Amino acid sequence: MAKVLAIGNLVLDTVLITDHFPQEDEELRAESRLRQPGGNAANSLYVLTQLGHHTSLVTTLAADQEARLLTQVLQQRGIDLSHIQRKLKGATPSSYILLNQQSGTRTIVHYRDLPEVDFDHFAKIEIEAYDWLHFEGRNVPELKGMLNIARTFCPELPISIDLEKPRDGIEALLDKVNVLFTGKHYAQAKGHEDAAACIEALRTCAPQALMICTWGDAGAWWQMPGGDIVHTPAQNVRVKDTLGAGDTFLAGVIHKLLQQATPAEAVHYGNELAARKCRQQGLDNLLAPLADDQPLAKSSDISAAKATIAQVPGRDTTVILIRDKDTDTIKAYINNCPHQQVPLNEAYKVDVNPFAKTLKCSVHDAWFKVEDGECVEGPCQGDHLQPFPIRIDEAGNIYAAIDD
Repeated sequence: MAKVLAIGNLVLDTVLITDHFPQEDEELRAESRLRQPGGNAANSLYVLTQLGHHTSLVTTLAADQEARLLTQVLQQRGIDLSHIQRKLKGATPSSYILLNQQSGTRTIVHYRDLPEVDFDHFAKIEIEAYDWLHFEGRNVPELKGMLNIARTFCPELPISIDLEKPRDGIEALLDKVNVLFTGKHYAQAKGHEDAAACIEALRTCAPQALMICTWGDAGAWWQMPGGDIVHTPAQNVRVKDTLGAGDTFLAGVIHKLLQQATPAEAVHYGNELAARKCRQQGLDNLLAPLADDQPLAKSSDISAAKATIAQVPGRDTTVILIRDKDTDTIKAYINNCPHQQVPLNEAYKVDVNPFAKTLKCSVHDAWFKVEDGECVEGPCQGDHLQPFPIRIDEAGNIYAAIDD
């Protein structure tokens, strides 16, 4: 795989997981707390490492306990730190993040007094040993020299930049990059109403670059030099945690471009990977399958005359799938009888009465309505089977609509 060098900030994130976003002057107890490495470049490198690449981070570190913690965790993540620049003045940058469980959105308060990487430190790095060079779009006075030296001595080395927010003078440096990432925050701060307008405005600054502008759950817009602006929609998923989704998208795009994929393929993959990240907490095990990555069954196999028992991938749970012939929809219930908390097929198969539109527990003959799972006959009359969330894709595959 490729060797990727990224230049940016390293931050200690303190994530407070809350059941809602607090109002002003509200006292709110967090459900849990996480402390983890943060910073756009560091996050993207962690994803690229999971995708099989060799990654190195150029950043500054303070001389405090937090810096030692960050060093330990990043080394465990497989990120090379041999190009770290140590600073005696200043403390490790910190971000305090409220993660709203209701929506999966995050609110960030950042504090920093640590100087950033300087040009002299960067100039000593043998950048010709790398296959891709990525910069956070910040630290403009030093960034100018870094881009100049990179483009002068390694003219064929792909360079990308993440333009997250406006910085005085940064647009004048964009003629040195091959891939320009930006997004909604930058675009709106510059007065652009949509991604296309942002790309058109930046095109004069970077006529040579592949431009990509993300817009949250609306997806991404991109344009090759001389080409049309293309929209790639985001995947519609149940969001659990959006923190790091943009960094994951960026890593996915770089990964595919390193594999010589087309821009369309790269942006599509970036969207897929970002959606996968949004469905889980954090960036760990990003490529491990989630329960809803594997189908439970095909919708064409589900009938009103027979109950189908399906195992939920990755869970010690089975579900009952049956078609409601009145609405021609598929109903899904957890395979658990409310009478004695045993599977409905504990003794033998689940009988179905297609005329009464009911199904029967095999243990004590409790009958349940297909329509809503209500017990209409038997020892637990009035109780209900517990519904199980499912989704059906365009190909008719039935998936568990769960987060993990």
